[in-house]
Amino acid sequence: MAGLLLHIKKRLYLYVALDFVLALWVGTHVDLQSINIKPISLLAVFLMLYPMLTGMVVEKVKRAGRNYRLIALTLTFAFVVASITAYVVSRLLFADYPELALGIILVGAIPCSNMLIGWSGIADASVEDALVIAVIGLLLIPLLSPLIVRISGGPLLPIDTTRLILNLLLYILVPLILGYFTRRAIIRRRGMAYFMEIKRYFPGLSALGILLIVFFSVAKVSGRVLQHPVVFLLVAAGLFLYYLIQTALAVAAARFFHLDYAQGMILILGATASSQAISLALAATMFGSMTVFALSFKPILQVAYIMLLIYGLGPYLRCFLDGTPHPAGGAEAPRKGMEL
Repeated sequence: MAGLLLHIKKRLYLYVALDFVLALWVGTHVDLQSINIKPISLLAVFLMLYPMLTGMVVEKVKRAGRNYRLIALTLTFAFVVASITAYVVSRLLFADYPELALGIILVGAIPCSNMLIGWSGIADASVEDALVIAVIGLLLIPLLSPLIVRISGGPLLPIDTTRLILNLLLYILVPLILGYFTRRAIIRRRGMAYFMEIKRYFPGLSALGILLIVFFSVAKVSGRVLQHPVVFLLVAAGLFLYYLIQTALAVAAARFFHLDYAQGMILILGATASSQAISLALAATMFGSMTVFALSFKPILQVAYIMLLIYGLGPYLRCFLDGTPHPAGGAEAPRKGMEL
């Protein structure tokens, strides 16, 4: 089981793709319309967020870096610029699909949290700054994200803002508090070395929650989706366009503010990546299955895109931001041995 959790953690995009295809097949052969997926979604939400926030050592922020300009710039991109980009993309491509448009809006409204730390380590970026940004961003989600979703998504579908705020507080603060006391209890009883050993399995547990939500949500709408295959292309195009715009704007901002590669990559990753667990949790418990369907693509595309960003464009970004020699001339690529 432990080996499977580690494999799921490293190959989440592959498992989501297989889960997605299986859900489409099951949905066309088994009648799931009478199944209420809300209880399943709530179980999956807890499974996603509790291990994730147990492994997030918030206390380290006190000892982390204090690059206030980078922190402010990245959070501005993660919330403000991302929400504007998502709004524009949703209106351009999903004018006739309000539930799909809401999925793109959620991508821009809920930025990446703890995964920013893992991506930063892989990209040889400033992990200390990533930690501060991840924690502050996580705490800002219940305050800013409901406002963004209400303003951007309100004209599309009815949105209960109060319930949205309460759900985000429930999904973030409760697992965060439980995770804090769980982490303290484990360290007190078994020691820090034991906690660090089992911590590497937490992302795999969280991924099981993602797979559970994706399966039931996609299975319920499989008939509608397969009758209109253009939906696949629209969602993929919308997400890809969102990532491209955010990347281009973040690279331009990093150059304008004279950020080096280690800091600029934090800005680029913070502007591009968004939370998979929290956005899926919110969509599954508050919005329609087509919104969850749109977000089900994200783990597949986001991982592939960010890996391309780090390994494919990383050497060129280092050259562009640091003024180092062209990659063909020996610029060092990011390390490939680090885990998420």
